[in-house]
Order: sequence, then C-alpha cells, then structure tokens
Amino acid sequence: MRTTLRTTLTCVLLVLLAAGAALTADTQDDVLFRAMQDELDRSMSELRIEGMDPPYFLSYRLQDVTSARVEARYGSLVSSDESEGRYLYVECRVGDRSFDNTNFVASWQDLNRQRVGVVEEDDYDALRHSIWLATDEAYKGALETLARKESYIQANPQKEQIPDFSPAEPFVLVGEPVEFAADVAAWEGEVRAAAGILGEFPSLQDWKVLISGAGSNKRYVNSEGSQHLKGAVFTELEVAATAQAEDGQRLTSFLRYGARGDDPLPSGDELAADIREMAEELEALVAAETLEEYAGPVLFTDFAAAQFITQLFAGQLTPVKSPLLAEDWMKDYMPGAKLAGKLNRRVMPEFMTVTDEPTRERWEGQMLAGHKLVDDEGVPAEDITLVEEGRLVGLPTRRGPTKKLTESNGHAITFRNQFSVPTASNLFVESEKTKKDLVKGLRKLADDFDSEFGLLVTRLDVPEISRGYKWTESGGDDGGALLTTPAVAYKVYADDGRMEPVRGLAFDELSIRTLRDIYATGKEPRLTNIQNSLGGPGMDYWMAVVTPDILVEEMEFTASSASEPMMVGGRP
Repeated sequence: MRTTLRTTLTCVLLVLLAAGAALTADTQDDVLFRAMQDELDRSMSELRIEGMDPPYFLSYRLQDVTSARVEARYGSLVSSDESEGRYLYVECRVGDRSFDNTNFVASWQDLNRQRVGVVEEDDYDALRHSIWLATDEAYKGALETLARKESYIQANPQKEQIPDFSPAEPFVLVGEPVEFAADVAAWEGEVRAAAGILGEFPSLQDWKVLISGAGSNKRYVNSEGSQHLKGAVFTELEVAATAQAEDGQRLTSFLRYGARGDDPLPSGDELAADIREMAEELEALVAAETLEEYAGPVLFTDFAAAQFITQLFAGQLTPVKSPLLAEDWMKDYMPGAKLAGKLNRRVMPEFMTVTDEPTRERWEGQMLAGHKLVDDEGVPAEDITLVEEGRLVGLPTRRGPTKKLTESNGHAITFRNQFSVPTASNLFVESEKTKKDLVKGLRKLADDFDSEFGLLVTRLDVPEISRGYKWTESGGDDGGALLTTPAVAYKVYADDGRMEPVRGLAFDELSIRTLRDIYATGKEPRLTNIQNSLGGPGMDYWMAVVTPDILVEEMEFTASSASEPMMVGGRP
C-alpha cells in the first residue's frame, strides 16, 4: 500500500468519529449532506408498503458536475459550451444480503436506469423533496424487480446461490470539494490555432480539435454509516483528421491527451510539432500499400502500448460477478470479462507483474487519473497485485461477492445508468525481461519467422473518433473487438530496419491468450491517462496506465477493405 501515514491516520480518525454521529463535524454544516442524511434516516425508518419488505440498505450519491467543451473544425470554431448539473444516484435494496433485488436484469429499463437530475440550488427543503421522490420510485422499482427475480429463479433454479451483497465496515472520508473554471477564451484560441495547422496539409479532407474538461464533486451517504466527499478535475485534448486513399479507404488518425487536476495539456510549439507529425503520418498512410494478411511479431509503442493493456487486459477484468439475465439479447449490452474466470491461472509470461494502485496520486510528478481513496460504494480503495510472475492472483472487486472473492477491495465505479462494476484504476506494468532496443528485437523475431518484416503499431483505432468518417468491412473476425484495429502501423524490415507505413489490416483470431505471447517489453515506462470503455452507453471512466512498449511474439491479421465510403465534410 502506498497510502501516506498521514492519510491513513486521518481515515481511521474519521471512521471513529462516524461511529458516534450520523454526520461528522465536516458534514454537519453542509446543506447537501444534511438533506441526504435526513432523508436517508426518514426512509430507513418509515419507507415501506404494507405487506412488503422495507429497504435493508439505502445509499445516496449526489454528484455536482461543471463542464466545458470547445471544438474547432477546419480552421473555425464550431462550438463553445459550458454547463452545470446536479445528479442523484439511489441504491435501494430489499430482501437481505443473501438474496435481494440486485444482480438481475429483466428489461431494457433495468439496463438504462439513468441518474436523476435534481434541483441545483443548495435549498434544504427542495433537495429533500427531490430525494424523496427519487427514493419512492427506487423503492417501488426494487420491490418489482425482486418479485421478477424470484419468479426467474423458480423457473431457472441455480446450482449454487451466492450472496448478492457483502458486508463492509462504515467508512468516512471527507475531502475538499474541487473547483473547475475553464479559460474558455484561451481554449478557443488554442483550438483555432491547432486546427489551422492541419489546414496546411492538402490531402486532409476533414479535421477537428477539441478541448473538454469537467470538475465533479461526489457526496455519498449510506444506511450503514459511510460518508464521503471526493472531487476530481479532468481535461482532455483531442485532435483528429481523416483522408481518403485512392482505393476508397478512409483513414483516420488522432492525438489524445488526458490530464488530471492542475496538470497542463500540451500547447504551443510542443502541440504544433505533434500535430504536424500526425498529419504527415496520415498523408504517408494514404499513399501506403495495403496488406492482405500478416502473421508474425508485433511491437506496440507509444499510445498503442497503453491501448493494448487497457483493452486486452483491464477491459477484461470486470465485472467479476455477472448479473442474471432474463433474455439472451441482454448479453450484448453487458461488459465482457474474459479474464475474470482465470484467477490463479497464468495469463501472461512469468516475467510480467501488474499492480493496480488507486491510492497512488502521482507518478514522476504527474497526476494519475485513477487515483482515489474510497470507491463509489463507500469502501476504502486498496492497492492490489493483479498479475504476479504471469499468474492472475487478484481482481478488482466490489460489494457483489463471488464464490472465491467474498469481500470488496474498494474498486467499484457507478456509471450514469447506475450500474456499479469493479474496475482497474492505476495500472503499473512491470517486466523482468526488458530490451533497450525493441525494434531490434522485432527485427530478430521477424527473421526467426522467416518473414521479410515485422509490424510496429503506434496507435490503435478509437471507434468514437473514426466511425463518423468511414465504414469498413473486415475480412475476418477481429476477436470481438478485444483490440481495435491499427490506426497507424509500419512495416519494419528485418534486414536493414527501414520502416514503411502500411494500412488495411484488422486483427484476426484474437483472444486473451495473446497476453501470454508477450515476448519482451521496453525499459522505459510511460504514463498515459486514458478513458477506458466497458462497452455500454456511458460506461467509460478515467484510468492511468504506466507501461513500457510491448513486443508480442506472434499475432495474426486479415485484410480490412473499404466499403462505400461515407463522405463527411470536405475541404472548404
């Protein structure tokens, strides 16, 4: 654990304070906390329908969000917006810990229980009224879901009944609220200047520059006595451009930078140099040859190394406990978890170790996006080892126990649809088999495969960026999108090391076993603050990945050919 001694002692003191009062001294003068706690106390003592179970657990999360977004397309500003909102999340459980209304999905509504917008003024009476209305609706919905779940179990008996909710000690941690104040005028100038640079490249057909940011304060109380206030500020800079090859394939490239707190985003000469390099890469890709197929070593560098770990590893850890689904079509809307069932099995080479350290705030002076001391269920966040000597020895967990993992280690995130899942936070990838020159290692592996070249990937596709610019058809299965297709890739020739851009490849027959084919890593790790997505609408979250470049011994690719291109925009 990397939590400082001072933080640990503070947490212990606050827990002791919580044992003797409904609200701590830090929250008694906070009108939001008072409204939440008073309504929670009233609901737990009075909320019930005759002949029905009362709630056995209730929690409120009140989230204040301030955000700003500035976008330029071509060389002109197209949007500049600021907004504020306050949202309530209600978790109401009826039944008991062994069997309650949760972990069951019977309808589209269960998949899409969106958070509730509430009054934004700090008005005690108005807040209590809003919370009361939302609680009443949540309680009635919980009773209906419990009845449907009981009927489902009767028709589909389970081999083993695992409890729906694990116990947790009350925990109180009240931090300072954050303030987010975007310099929108400065952002407008920056996006215009950045978009203007892309205008220097005649082959580009569409491009945009976007700066966005948000500050969020989350207040939480539950019926067990837990309370917390935690805040975070994130900013992101995205540059994207598209061009079209002669055969009709539309190619997209991008830059993405994420920062937490007061950490700055790239600007000025640094950003201008990165944008020109990206545009030059894209122009080279337009003129590059396509490949029908490839099988051999692949080197993931730069942003692609973080994407490789985020998509193929972190994205496959959760959820640990999948809910019961009334109908098969619902599987398409649930997060996948191909690694969760492989606990205590080898999933990486023996020289690999991966830890998740949410309590760690900084790495080499930079803020880590996944830093937290308490999770969204009010449980203290724990630093855990996920992979040790190649074996999966731990998983992020929440208060939804499984047969092997019965307690939460404080890794729950609650999304806008009020789904709570355990997620990775700050991943640190370490290796005992490192190479100073991975390109040289790639060339050697290619030669061992009797291949003329190896493949180097610097960026993988980001679908939310590229889907607006192209339609593609893959000549083979990409592994269920375990990894998105290469956006920027190069052939590295085994004999002399020369590099040539290449396009038109998609992953073929990809599985999580690819992690076991990692051959070596680079010596220098790099921090990437990145948004990971679990697949469902709104199910994305910030995390940090500290990883070196990654060399995989063998991967297979198939051709990805362009269909009828979708013409979007164009050069003015």
